[in-house]
Amino acid sequence: MYTYESFVTDGSFTLLQPVFYSFLLAAVLLLIFVLTSKARGISGTAVVFISLILIIISGQVLIFDAIIADELGLGGDGTASLLFLGIAVLSLVSPVLFFIRKKEG
Repeated sequence: MYTYESFVTDGSFTLLQPVFYSFLLAAVLLLIFVLTSKARGISGTAVVFISLILIIISGQVLIFDAIIADELGLGGDGTASLLFLGIAVLSLVSPVLFFIRKKEG
């Protein structure tokens, strides 16, 4: 039906999954950086800002993913929703851990 079939897997729109994986990788790297570094390398404002940007942009991509899937008559992708939840959780945990570690040290 489509000229390029690789964005459809089992009737679900999966073209934007690599974007979610990239944001998840960024959230994991931020968490690792917060856990392994002393408070000297990055400020709390930067950690909060990066976390908010990750949540906001991945949320927008999730909404656009749903709109595109609806317009093409495809099913939604549950993996994208789970990836967004993972990004949100990691992005919320990073600033909390940063400020806890900063308070202790």
